[in-house]
Amino acid sequence: MAKKLIPFIFVALLLQSNCAHKGFSKQIEDIIEKKNISAAELKKLIDKGDKDYVLIDVRSEGEYKSGYIATAINIPYTKIQERIEEIPPNKLIIVYCKVGGRAEVARKKLTELGYENVINFGGTNSWSYKLVK
Repeated sequence: MAKKLIPFIFVALLLQSNCAHKGFSKQIEDIIEKKNISAAELKKLIDKGDKDYVLIDVRSEGEYKSGYIATAINIPYTKIQERIEEIPPNKLIIVYCKVGGRAEVARKKLTELGYENVINFGGTNSWSYKLVK
């Protein structure tokens, strides 16, 4: 009997793993669905302490040190592939730079590398809240 169930269990696990945002909060599911995030939504994620996202500042180290969005890690867009092990594939990935151009390059690279839930926030110029220094 157990041997007959193994194929069904395997298929169920496979289907579950293919769900792009299975188990995320409603807020993150909504962001993934619309493929966009506003500054206010990002601020809510940060303030709430949500652990289902990773915020990546793709600017240079010097730009990052001059002021970044809270919780952001710094991985310059030119180093994404080299530092891919730092980016968990099972979370919402939010990238930003100053205006959004480098973040879009990073978003495309992450998508090419197999990441499904990657959002380009844009840049610090869209962030109306205080930056961390």
